[in-house]
Amino acid sequence: MPDTTLTARIDAITAEITEDLIRIRRWMHENPELGFEEEQTSAMIRGELDKAGVEWKGGFGKTGICATLGGGNGKVIALRGDFDALPIQETGTPPYASKVPGKMHACGHDAHTAILIGVVRVLARLGALPGRAMFIFQPAEESLGGAQAMLEDGLFEHCDPDVVLGYHNWPLIPAGTIGWHPATAFASTDSFDITVTGKSGHGAHPHLSKDPIVAAAALITGLQTIVSRQVAPLSAAVVSIGRIDGGTARNQIPDTVRLEGTTRSQDPAVRQMIREAIGAQCAGIATQFGIDVAVDFFHGIPPVVNDREILDPVLDAVRDIIGAGKVTELPQGSMGSEDFAEFSTRKPSAHLRIGSHLAGHETMLHRSDFDLDETCIPTAVRALSLAMLRLMERK
Repeated sequence: MPDTTLTARIDAITAEITEDLIRIRRWMHENPELGFEEEQTSAMIRGELDKAGVEWKGGFGKTGICATLGGGNGKVIALRGDFDALPIQETGTPPYASKVPGKMHACGHDAHTAILIGVVRVLARLGALPGRAMFIFQPAEESLGGAQAMLEDGLFEHCDPDVVLGYHNWPLIPAGTIGWHPATAFASTDSFDITVTGKSGHGAHPHLSKDPIVAAAALITGLQTIVSRQVAPLSAAVVSIGRIDGGTARNQIPDTVRLEGTTRSQDPAVRQMIREAIGAQCAGIATQFGIDVAVDFFHGIPPVVNDREILDPVLDAVRDIIGAGKVTELPQGSMGSEDFAEFSTRKPSAHLRIGSHLAGHETMLHRSDFDLDETCIPTAVRALSLAMLRLMERK
């Protein structure tokens, strides 16, 4: 049975602080900063921690912060939130639109930070805790390695958690709800660069050159057959080319073309198979066109896989405080990636998706018109506060 006194106290504190948490979120939205450049944001967070009377240490991953609270004999439970923005020009027109040209919070990390500050405030005001809370304010989540940078700077030596919890707003489910997936919540992602080197020449005499553009086009088409013909239909995988660079004039065949892409999967075996298949495709194109094709692979972020021994009690807590009808099992994991995986591959963990759909506004993460329903903030604060307390008490 839920502890109705505790849930009532969490609800009351959250209701009292929600307006201020929304203010924080909107300030961040107006003042976005890119990864490892979040100096104003980091200073704001430190100020909020000081006001809450919570101990903190900065310098993890340059602008990252770790705050700690409590001294009970129970477990150390970490909660991670990210705070970097994206290099996107905002096209939406909310009253709190970005004031910084070419930068915006298009992934909701502003709300993530407000949520984390909210949980800090709730647990600080509850008084004595059954264990210890660890709050990870992470920079540079957007493909810049912020989690890894914090770990390299000694985050887990500073405070070694027993469990790490994560969350992300999710515009595909209603605000006021929380979603979860029983296994892989987010896919792995790896990147690769391919340089196709031929022989330049005049566009009127292609037979005297070795055209890297035609070879690159054939390679791009071939790469798409990896998922459609080499990966099992029920195994999730993506191969995407996001950038092509080649040529300087319409009537000249260039020497080189450069391709940049990413791969995503939810299965380690599929992840490795895709890498090998890309190499084979490159070798085949090199032979077919008589040119050189060089590929460089960059090992990226592993998948985020929920630990059911952690996820199940977290979901029990979430149901107790927001209602079972508002907790939804998602039919599939996301093919997006989350560098929360750097924590979840090291510690038992669970990751939730916080419903943030803004009624009448159809958008998605990383879009230039992204916005969210700020109801997601108090919903997450309530759920995560109780989940952390419950996990502290587990044997």
